[in-house]
Amino acid sequence: MKELPNTPIDYYILPNKIFCNMVGIWLIDEKSSTYSKIFAYFRSVVTVFLYGFVLVPQILAINWGDVQTVAEIGATASSIAQALCKVVYIIARREKAYKLYNEMRSLWDSSDDPNEKKSYEQIAYWARIATITFYGCLMGNVISFTISGIIDYLCNDNRHLPFVAW
Repeated sequence: MKELPNTPIDYYILPNKIFCNMVGIWLIDEKSSTYSKIFAYFRSVVTVFLYGFVLVPQILAINWGDVQTVAEIGATASSIAQALCKVVYIIARREKAYKLYNEMRSLWDSSDDPNEKKSYEQIAYWARIATITFYGCLMGNVISFTISGIIDYLCNDNRHLPFVAW
């Protein structure tokens, strides 16, 4: 493994900050301007509505008894429901999450022992790599399923595989 530079915690948190900022669930700094706070809350509300617009038709398909649709979108519905619960939880418990974030930053800055700091940095380095890999795979999955859905929609001469297990 390569030698780790002496970096602040912001370097390791940056991938999570970028991806959470996209959907508006990153913590809003108390010193932020009113405009940035309004924009962050707007992103959070839009995220909840977008998840709802995808999840509600899937729930209605279950209610209507459309077995093929339920079989095709079951995994997607559970993933979207989990993400929606995470967004709602972060919004509802924002102050507690902000307190935890500040405590983590103060503990990172307070470690004076170089060996202890090095072990923290190694764990944070691998967590950063794992986060980037996870989100890369996630986006690859989303892009591939979106492209396959578009191709399926545009081509009339395709053969559907038997996904229905009922």
